Amino acid sequence: MNCEQRREEADELRAEAWFSAASSRLVQTVAGRAGLRPCEVLAQLAERIVVGEDGTVSVPPFTPSW
Repeated sequence: MNCEQRREEADELRAEAWFSAASSRLVQTVAGRAGLRPCEVLAQLAERIVVGEDGTVSVPPFTPSW
């Protein structure tokens, strides 16, 4: 593994998340409508996270896409 690969891996985060049944169904529905897998929708959500000065976490409205 070279230095560039190590830097790229250091920028990645792998996480496991548990969702309520209602939230899970919503993610699955959105993914299906967009032609994506649920993990792809969650990745797009994660890419758009905004952390406020007070520590609040939000995601501005967006439409999942390929």
